Amino acid sequence: MFVKTTITGAVVAAAMAVGANAATIDFTSASTGHSGTVMGINWTMTASGILNNTQLYDGVGAKNAAQVASGLSFQTDGYGVGAKDDEITTSAKSKEWITISFAKPVLLKAVYWLDLFIAANKSSKEVGQVTTSNGDVYLTSAVQVVNGARPGFAGSMINSGKWITSLTFSVLDSNDAYGFADAALAGVEVAPVPVPAAGALMVAGLGGLAALRRRKKA
Repeated sequence: MFVKTTITGAVVAAAMAVGANAATIDFTSASTGHSGTVMGINWTMTASGILNNTQLYDGVGAKNAAQVASGLSFQTDGYGVGAKDDEITTSAKSKEWITISFAKPVLLKAVYWLDLFIAANKSSKEVGQVTTSNGDVYLTSAVQVVNGARPGFAGSMINSGKWITSLTFSVLDSNDAYGFADAALAGVEVAPVPVPAAGALMVAGLGGLAALRRRKKA
C-alpha cells in the first residue's frame, strides 16, 4: 500500500465546510510558466534540471472522454526535464523530478500525465509518481499501449482530505520497453483549504453581541 492514512487530517477536513472550488494548473498550456497563481495561492516549480514544455502536443485524433473531462488545453505535451526533453525520465544513471511548492496549504484533487505507455507486448508499463509534503505517495499507471496516434494520457483522482504544501513528480523505474521510463507532467488539480464559514460567522456574531452588551453597561 503506497498511501499512508492519517485519520486526524481526514476528520478535520471533513468537519470543515465542503464545496470549495477546485482549479487546475494546466502544464499543457504553452503560456504556463514556472510560477503562477491558482485560486489566489502562489505556486512555483523547480526541477532536477532545465524545465521544458516546448514540445507540441503530438496526440492524433479527437480527445477521449478522460482528456475532455480534465479541462486541459493540450497545446503542448506538458512539462519535462531537459533542454531537449519534454519528459521526466528515470534511468540507471539518474532520476529526474519536478517539485511544485505552494505559498499556502492546498488540497490535492487530481494529477494528470502524458506519454505514459504500456509496451506493445504488455510486458511492462510506465508509472507516474507524486509524493506530497506529507510523505504520501500516489501512483498513476499507463492505460494505453505504445502507439504514435495515442497521447498516453492518464490521470489519478485524489481526495485524501489532507493539506499539502508541495508535490514532487517522478517516474518509477519501469518502462514501456521503448527506451527509458519517462512521462510528462500534464496538470495538477488543487483546491484551497476550506474555511469553516459557519464557525466564522458564529464567532463574529458572538463578538458583536459582546460589544453590544459592553455599550449598554457603559
